Amino acid sequence: MTSTPPISLRPKQPAEEMGATDAFHPRLPAALTAQMAKLFSGGYSLIPLGGADGKRPTVRFRERKRLPLASVLERMAGGGNTTYGIRLDGLLVVDVDTDTPEARDYVERRFGACGYTTRTGRGFHLFFRHRGKRPAPVRLPGIAIDFKMGENEFVVGPLSERPDGIVYQPSGLLAAAEHLPVFMDHFEDTKELGHGRRRVARGGRHLALKREGYRLALTAATFEELAAGLRRYRDTLIEAPEDFPDRRIDSLASWFWEKREAGRLYGRGNSTVSIPRRAIRLLAHQGEPLAFQLYSMLQAAHGHVPSKTFAIVPDGIRNSGLIKAGRSQLYAAIEVLIRTRLIVRVAKGTRNREPHQYRLVPLQELQEEGEGSMLTLVPSAGTGSRNLARKEQAA
Repeated sequence: MTSTPPISLRPKQPAEEMGATDAFHPRLPAALTAQMAKLFSGGYSLIPLGGADGKRPTVRFRERKRLPLASVLERMAGGGNTTYGIRLDGLLVVDVDTDTPEARDYVERRFGACGYTTRTGRGFHLFFRHRGKRPAPVRLPGIAIDFKMGENEFVVGPLSERPDGIVYQPSGLLAAAEHLPVFMDHFEDTKELGHGRRRVARGGRHLALKREGYRLALTAATFEELAAGLRRYRDTLIEAPEDFPDRRIDSLASWFWEKREAGRLYGRGNSTVSIPRRAIRLLAHQGEPLAFQLYSMLQAAHGHVPSKTFAIVPDGIRNSGLIKAGRSQLYAAIEVLIRTRLIVRVAKGTRNREPHQYRLVPLQELQEEGEGSMLTLVPSAGTGSRNLARKEQAA
């Protein structure tokens, strides 16, 4: 294992301790159980590992809820194992199998700084929050990277010791799961320049610089560090960097820094979602908490585009972990939202099992009873089907 230090190890929150609770087992190392307790109290789901390589689950965990920490420790101790896994529900781990200068440079350019890494037998892990699609594996000269994500996948946790003596050494401080940085792929919407290097093409450069500015503002210790990082990104990863002189870069950095200092550095994860009072009165106050939860999720996902049509697939919602309820309960919640005129069904599913299509009723149409007409016209262009134009009575 190389002694080269991993990339960007400064933690996002140096004083973060994740509210760890004490954990102890007489047959397990104290440092290991303390590390697991910190992770568990920080929201991570852990599983016991074992086998000849120390990397195989010793319990069935697929589709199961989070196991109690005491059960994980007891199973490890009973099998004489000192390895455990971190399940990746809502998380993505960049699994770098080649700890080379080329790999470290590639990772920092493509995914940016991460305040925490775990050294593995061949490389290192970087942790992010993520619920999007899985990136394709990377196979370049001196660079081998895989991506692990989802509640049915896991990585070996820090301070685990495999039977061959390899210890997964942590570097930096692993923040609570909800405080991990959001995964950003800075090579999206870019074009290949050869040898694995890419630059953001014209037309997407300003948006790319804004994304990088937001990411840097989450981790930079000073304004100077933020501005320097943004200039470095401009110089190495966008086409025609001369179109963005230092004064433009500094202005963008100043904007992000001011938002951060004012506590207003908002991203998708902490932006505001508007919930009309009528929805609260009809659902939350009348004993329909699941329908209210579903409606809140729909507003968060689609409320910014009122005319957008969308499907509501209970199995998909359950598998994503966004709402943990039964299929029949979710179908009932959908009917409640239709009955209370908070959404309208604009298209029925087809015989080949395509789902129904729905639309949120715009906020301005959610009037109290007696305040006017609530007739909703759905244009055929907005339904995605030639035969779906219809009038929906919403009051």
